[in-house]
Amino acid sequence: MKPLTLTLMTIMLLAQFSLASAADPNIRQTPPRPMAPLQGGNIPQLQLTPDYLYQQITALQQQVANLQGQVNALRSVVQVTPQGATIQAENLVLNAGKTLTMSSGKGTNLTAGDNLGLSSGKTISLQGGQDVTAEGAGKIKLKAPQIILNDGNKPIALKDSPVAGGKVMSGSTSVFAQ
Repeated sequence: MKPLTLTLMTIMLLAQFSLASAADPNIRQTPPRPMAPLQGGNIPQLQLTPDYLYQQITALQQQVANLQGQVNALRSVVQVTPQGATIQAENLVLNAGKTLTMSSGKGTNLTAGDNLGLSSGKTISLQGGQDVTAEGAGKIKLKAPQIILNDGNKPIALKDSPVAGGKVMSGSTSVFAQ
């Protein structure tokens, strides 16, 4: 391998060029590319001009203002403390695309000032680990083509139903008991 020899003049010329480059960072800078995806790529190259940056800052400030408005709206209806959270609104809708689950480690209360309705497109089940109480200050109405008590299949006696041997011979055709 041939040794590399540099003259003093070459070294001074390189040092002067290096100092000039350090003093002027734009000496070798290429102009910014326009904001368009590269061919076959999906990451745009930005053209960072003062006008472009000003537009971006203005758009971001508008987004921040919109988000702050949404946060303030949420704060007006949602109160969160270490003890719990409260949502208080004139109208409140919980909408689940598939399943809505509400659970509690202790008690759950549903209270309505006027009417409370539960409805289902198919089945509603009420089940208690101990007792289930249905109580009303007025009437309790059970309406169905058939009412079955305790999985029964024996008809309940009606007024004037014939009874023989302690068994109802013919009674209700829609209410059955065990």
